[in-house]
Amino acid sequence: MTPLERYLAVCNGQLPDRAPVSPFIMQFAAHVAGVSYRDYCLYGEVMARAQMMCVKKFGYDSVNVTSDAVREYQALGGPTADFGEESVPAAEPVPFINDVDDLKRLRLPDPLGDNPMREQITALKILLHELPEQPVYAWVEAPFQESCILRDINYFMVDLRTNRELPREILKFVVEMETEFAYAQIEAGAQFIGIGDAIASLGSADDYAEFNFPYLSELVDRIKARGAYIKYHACGRTKHIWKYIKQLNIDILNLDSLIDFAEAREFFGDKFVLKGNLNPITEMMDATPEIIHTASKRSFEQAGAHGKFILSPGCELPPSTPYENLEALVESARLYCSYATKDEGRTTNAS
Repeated sequence: MTPLERYLAVCNGQLPDRAPVSPFIMQFAAHVAGVSYRDYCLYGEVMARAQMMCVKKFGYDSVNVTSDAVREYQALGGPTADFGEESVPAAEPVPFINDVDDLKRLRLPDPLGDNPMREQITALKILLHELPEQPVYAWVEAPFQESCILRDINYFMVDLRTNRELPREILKFVVEMETEFAYAQIEAGAQFIGIGDAIASLGSADDYAEFNFPYLSELVDRIKARGAYIKYHACGRTKHIWKYIKQLNIDILNLDSLIDFAEAREFFGDKFVLKGNLNPITEMMDATPEIIHTASKRSFEQAGAHGKFILSPGCELPPSTPYENLEALVESARLYCSYATKDEGRTTNAS
């Protein structure tokens, strides 16, 4: 099977030949390509070239066009802190939006305008053209995540208790912005869209229910209506919000290494493809190939029995991960995450 056929099989409830192996790679790709991370973030052609070089070198199953969480913030005119050649861009540690009047002055950015959103779409188009048999993840930020960037997370979290109307107005604005960004990427050919919600686990279950889920669900439903497959990734210990996540109309749930994968499979059943959940440090960067094989086999046994499983670290692959360790992860998928069995000389799918 091609990587794309493998991905479509797991998303559509069919057994592939083996589980896809799809590490979340950004800084590592820049390192492999010998380019600065600054250039990787700024220029779509550089990002696409780095992603292509990396996937061709290691042979895993998907590429992506995300680099940081402030691309939309920058497109709105938000200032970023001065970051070095190899640092991840970050917003200035002050609120970009102070009140509703600030919000009213903003206009939705054109995803194809002269801004960082266009560079992401440039990378997407190149990868779709050059890797037609590869799943290419487009990307948007979740409404809660992006709102915390626009308001500043410290102010936003306080607002949830003291100034509840402002967060709601920001969230509604962000839903519209991320919808337009997602639509532009789908029009460019994207079949898969990742939604990043790294800080979703920091709030309480009640916070998620009131200030995250309704807006995230609206965005997800809009994207699904355009026919794309959706991966949702919330970092950290998310168990307290699983009952809401289970209601999302997503296809792939990317879980952190802090999560008990077997417990997650029991809770979610076969509703989602579960992606994860090796520890990026102890089971990838600082591991041996033997440790990676053991961890991969464990994740497959906990979550992969019926095919709805993608092998990966729980979050981004650290840039200093030894090359042989990524090779070991890819090898693990072939050795320990296969659905093929031999029966009288014929290869069949396990049931």
